Parts: sequence; C-alpha cells; structure tokens
Amino acid sequence: MNFFRAQILSVRSYIVVVVSLGIMAFPQILRADDKIWTDPATGFALAGYDVVSFWSPNGPVVGTGEFEIQVNGINWRFSNQGNREEFLKFPKVYTPQFSGYGAYAIAQGSVPRGNPKIWALAKNKLYFFFSLDARKKWLRASDRNIRKAEKKWPVLQGEIAHLD
Repeated sequence: MNFFRAQILSVRSYIVVVVSLGIMAFPQILRADDKIWTDPATGFALAGYDVVSFWSPNGPVVGTGEFEIQVNGINWRFSNQGNREEFLKFPKVYTPQFSGYGAYAIAQGSVPRGNPKIWALAKNKLYFFFSLDARKKWLRASDRNIRKAEKKWPVLQGEIAHLD
C-alpha cells in the first residue's frame, strides 16, 4: 500500500511541476501588456476567429467554445484541438502583427481596429486591415509599409487603451 501511495504522490508532484513550468513560461511568450484586438460585443480576440486557421489552405474560420482558452485575460477561440495546441506552442507565430489593428493605417500613423475578414500574410506574419482599399495599398509596397508601421507602432500602442 505504501508503494502505491508513493507512486501516486510521485505522479502528482510531476504533474504539478510540469503545469507550473507551463504557466511560468507561457506569459513570457504573450506578455500581459500585449493589447490584442478584441471584439467589444463578445470579448473574444479577433472577433472569435481561429488565428491559426489563417495559415490553412481553406482560409480563416471562426472558432468554437469547445476549443476556447484564456491567456492574460484574453479569450481565444479555435476551430479544433490541433489549432489550439499549435497556438499554445507558438503564440507569437500566430498572433497578428500590431495586435490585430489595421496595419496600413498604423504605417500612416493611426490605430483603427483591423477586420479579420480583410487580411494578408507577408513574410509568414499575419496582418489585418480596416478596409479592402487599405489592404490593396499595403500590398503594393508591403516591405516599406512594414518598416513604417514597425517604426510607428511603439508610440501608437499607447493610444490603444484610449480606443477600448
């Protein structure tokens, strides 16, 4: 009996260590001060779209409550368990640039919410736009627009708190 009790305690200790390490490591990947675009009506990041699905050949889809997680107070939805796990492994890969706000507008100096239905992948990174016209302009000179937006983003991030 003591042998089995010792084995159970050993397994419990292992689980506690693994879970603790995961909790400690994950916030370093997505910082608490990352202000991800959330839908004001639902509270879901990116209006509930499965952020991993943007890399799918079938294109983006809305996630479900079955595969929902919360990270740093932000609710994310996924369309399947595999996408949820992929996001948990590599959140910085899948999190949209500029926290999901309109990339072209950021390059121009403003911060509108991006629209998950108007997006582009450039250099294996996800960008959202507030209009089809903004996306079209962005794609004409994406490298230049990326540099401009990255330069302006640190200052414009402070404006996000006033938008929400």
